[in-house]
Amino acid sequence: MMKIASNQLARVDTVKVQTEYVIRPGDLLTLGVYANNGYELVDVLRRTGGGQSGLKYQVRQNGFVALPMLDSVQLAGHTIKQAEQLLTQKYSYYFVNPFVRIEVSNRNVIVFRGRQGAQVVLLQRDDMNLLEVIAMAGGIPQGGKAYRVRIIRGSLANPTVFDVDLSTVEGIKSANLKMQADDIVYIESRLTTADVINQNLPIITFLTTILLIFTYITGLKT
Repeated sequence: MMKIASNQLARVDTVKVQTEYVIRPGDLLTLGVYANNGYELVDVLRRTGGGQSGLKYQVRQNGFVALPMLDSVQLAGHTIKQAEQLLTQKYSYYFVNPFVRIEVSNRNVIVFRGRQGAQVVLLQRDDMNLLEVIAMAGGIPQGGKAYRVRIIRGSLANPTVFDVDLSTVEGIKSANLKMQADDIVYIESRLTTADVINQNLPIITFLTTILLIFTYITGLKT
């Protein structure tokens, strides 16, 4: 059970959230460069039509990405839209009116759902909120405390922690918090009878052993 002093909790309604994701070193980018041949979309890098699965490329620590036909391009520090515009301009040298689609494949949030374990949720949009992320992870688990959901953001050495109450309508309204990459969502679970027994099992075992020994000694005296 995660414990934190109340004065270390931040208010959700005071959070300033970055409106667009900025590409950073270590990101895994899914890239598709498309052209319209008059009938269907064609991925010009793979010469395939239809879907937009794209190819994956990692942003190096220096911020550059090695891309087909372009060598290395500085993308770290750009928003996804800015990166798409930049690459559209560069690929226009090779293709007529191309358009580029980029997704960050490892922009994830980790959701701990009590006894249900943890799940990694991909942020599919810039404006995905807490409720959507929890829903994608399977919702509030049985025994989970909807009134005590915590979001841990930033460096684990000195994180910002938000305490959110999803058990009331007002709490849900105030919890329209946009999630960021690497956020951790922690849903606390209620203690069950089994939990209490497990926590006190050493004491119970010790007392049971003493009782058995006492009963045995008493039996020898009779």
